[in-house]
Amino acid sequence: MSQPYRVILYHHTHWDREWWATMQDFRIRLVELIDELLDSLEADPEFRCFLLDGQTIVLKDYLEIRPENQERLLGHIRSNRIQCGPWYILPDEFLVSAEAHIRNLWLGEKMAEKLGFTNQDIGYIPDTFGHISQMPQILQGFGIDNALLWRGTGGPAETFKQEFLWQAPDGSRVLTYWFPDGYYVVDFLHFDNPLKTYEETYGRVRRSLERFAARATTSNLLMPYGGDHRLTDKRMPRLIKQMNEDLNDYAQFEFGTTKAFMDAVKAAGPKLEVRHGELRGFGEDLPHVLPGVLSARLYLKQLNFHGQASLEKYAEPFSALAWRAGKRYESSLLWTSWELLIQNHPHDSICGCSIDQVHREMLPRFDQSKQIAEIVTEKSVQHLNARIDTSGLADGEEAVVVHNPLAWTRTDTACVWFLRSRGIHPRTYVLRDEEGREVPFQAEDAEGRVPMTDQWFYTNVRFTAQEVPPLGYRTYRLAVREKPQDDKMTYWNAIMPSAKFKGSERTTDLLIGAGVLENRFLKVEAQPDGSLKVTDKASGRVYEGLNVFEDGGDAGDTYNYAYPLNDMVLRSDRSARAHVSVVDSGYASATLRIDLDWELPRAITGDRLNRSADYVPFRVATYVTLASESKRIDVRTEWDNTVQDHRLRALFPLGSPAAVSHAESHFDVVERPVAIAETGHGWPETFVPQKPQQGFVSVNAVGKGLTVANKGLPEFEVLDDGHTTVALTLLRAVGWLSREDTLVRQGGAGPQSPTPDAQCPGRHAVEYSLIPHEGDWLEAKAYEQAYEYMTPFYGSVTGRHEGEKAWKEGFLSLEGDHTLLLSTCKKAERSDALVLRFWNTAKKETSARVRLTERPEEVRLVNLKEEPAPEGELELMDDGSFLLQAGGAQVITVQILFPKQAAAAGDIRQKGGE
Repeated sequence: MSQPYRVILYHHTHWDREWWATMQDFRIRLVELIDELLDSLEADPEFRCFLLDGQTIVLKDYLEIRPENQERLLGHIRSNRIQCGPWYILPDEFLVSAEAHIRNLWLGEKMAEKLGFTNQDIGYIPDTFGHISQMPQILQGFGIDNALLWRGTGGPAETFKQEFLWQAPDGSRVLTYWFPDGYYVVDFLHFDNPLKTYEETYGRVRRSLERFAARATTSNLLMPYGGDHRLTDKRMPRLIKQMNEDLNDYAQFEFGTTKAFMDAVKAAGPKLEVRHGELRGFGEDLPHVLPGVLSARLYLKQLNFHGQASLEKYAEPFSALAWRAGKRYESSLLWTSWELLIQNHPHDSICGCSIDQVHREMLPRFDQSKQIAEIVTEKSVQHLNARIDTSGLADGEEAVVVHNPLAWTRTDTACVWFLRSRGIHPRTYVLRDEEGREVPFQAEDAEGRVPMTDQWFYTNVRFTAQEVPPLGYRTYRLAVREKPQDDKMTYWNAIMPSAKFKGSERTTDLLIGAGVLENRFLKVEAQPDGSLKVTDKASGRVYEGLNVFEDGGDAGDTYNYAYPLNDMVLRSDRSARAHVSVVDSGYASATLRIDLDWELPRAITGDRLNRSADYVPFRVATYVTLASESKRIDVRTEWDNTVQDHRLRALFPLGSPAAVSHAESHFDVVERPVAIAETGHGWPETFVPQKPQQGFVSVNAVGKGLTVANKGLPEFEVLDDGHTTVALTLLRAVGWLSREDTLVRQGGAGPQSPTPDAQCPGRHAVEYSLIPHEGDWLEAKAYEQAYEYMTPFYGSVTGRHEGEKAWKEGFLSLEGDHTLLLSTCKKAERSDALVLRFWNTAKKETSARVRLTERPEEVRLVNLKEEPAPEGELELMDDGSFLLQAGGAQVITVQILFPKQAAAAGDIRQKGGE
């Protein structure tokens, strides 16, 4: 070394908004911290700066208590003595959606705009439990070309350097810094303690620097000073001077920022290794990933799924369509809903690894967010319905409007609720399409809250809606029959021979038999052991042993699943008694109920080494639904969790060995090996075969494929058992926030606090869907079936009125053999433009011709921050369509201006130019 290292020391706190204490408990500590910080900055000009974590919600939480200090606080942020952002909250990356990450960064931006400062452009994600593959592309979409992280990667100092280039599947790269010792560094804490020796003070700092230097690619070193909920250290200017006097032969310290460090590394221009995609590694030298958070308190993940879907798939796109039809776009309401939801996305919140009270307080936020989204959706749909010309309805007829939030024409089951007092039944009512053809339907009692009503009891009318246009709707008419049908008639079709009016007349392709459901695509048979046998009629391939349940002990905590030393794993097909019944029958869909009477060990033993010998009843009820014209089998499983310390999974064997699985992640479908290369014996955290997913996981071999979609069940494992069995986690019940006596992790991950709510007692219901297909998920476009399952039609009712819209219309179509998925449809944040975002599900280039019902005047590519992209404006064809091209795994965002908006935008640009 020809000259001393330049050490940029940044003083910081990492602020978990809620974790081992409640949000209000931590907020009081936060107020004390910022009060002290402001005093320190004003008392000592040499107390250069402080990183108030990478999130802006700390400003909101502080200023609600100390509004009188707003200008003091903002003055220091504007002068770069306090850094914060760019996030609104520091999220878990795997457990929330890609669009939630984008909205999170947008909320951080909006907070900065509201308060009048600029966020730091640093990709600060120091403590998330692993990192998604597309985070570099998301950061670059907000103009952030760097990342600072810790968990999920690492290695020996000889081969793993602290600076590298992290590349997303689309090729986007960010300069990345890996914290060799983590972000929690308190080496200076004991400097003024007379009981500490030189080796415990200066020596400790030097040893840290030597570890950093062994991994450095330049002469610049970054040293964090701070940790979780730590206050400021007013001694820092003096301590830095002392360090510079003592260690001047090795290093020169300066009080600085993470931004200054990253700029210094860039300026040095080192040759850096490129690391690709998902960072979720386990190894001898790697920090804990804590993967059990994928399945801790799964009820939170389910609530989050429905909250995200309510916003992304319904409230935002329907609001955008209603806005194009003349309605006010309720931006503030939508952002309020997003804010409530994202306040549940910090890594200690959505992960389920906090004290019980924290997670109880999350439930109202989920509820309130979804309430807003549902009301905004319903109001938008009512506005759209009012534009349809239903003046041709006869007296007493109603228009039933089915809305499709997806970007392709689809046929699927539609559901519409009517007041039960109406007495709607296929014997007395008739449903017809716009051409007057009768559409078979079925009716059942339903109960629940409907937005903007005070009613509770309803009739759910269910039917197969054919060929509903993309981002569009199809209208049907419901009327009282002139003459009721024979009251002896049954409204379903039987597989076995049946008498007249008793299921004999073939009405749809759906047939029902003894433990059997069948349509023109699939045959589903309930087996005596409670499992399912599915035949794909197009290929003739058979899938057996589906939906068997496996239950094993769990001696872990909310951070890590851990098997007891002497585990006892039970399977329902070997130890439960099955009973099969038909509980729903009709022309649109039919459902089998499979009841399993099972017994499971009550808990683990006091020494946590075994499952107890005390068995208790455990009944599992599975509802298996097949719909007319459907290529998937929808499953709902319910149980009362009467036992503790266990993990319940559903098993889906492909039936042939496969090398890899494919699971939807964030703007990506990630391929992972099935086989386990190394178990991690002796590592700080053993290798974990359970993997994260968003909407689906898929396996295939010798042309036979199986995709399992889910609603809020983010953990799966593919068993290397010769059958390629997908194991979907339905429940993980544990009683401790963290423990230090598990077999799978060295040390604790948090306080050793009991968390009885994490045992998840009481009623549970989970939902998933089975999609058999030929070839792999991409060849079969199984992702479309998965999205249709996760995004049902939106059924609604309107009356007779004039309007300018036809009975069937779509807003958007994508033409061509493409692999694009629509991710968002919304109004632009800073203009009267429409924003559409797509992502390429494939790793190779694709293109589609985009055609809108409303002719655009200008189409421009923008980044995720909705700023003009370098590629600029897209060419419009004579018919108003435009070509959208995307590289492999690329996210494409377009901003569309329509004639009046384009003229206004042109005026603005012209004035700006003048």
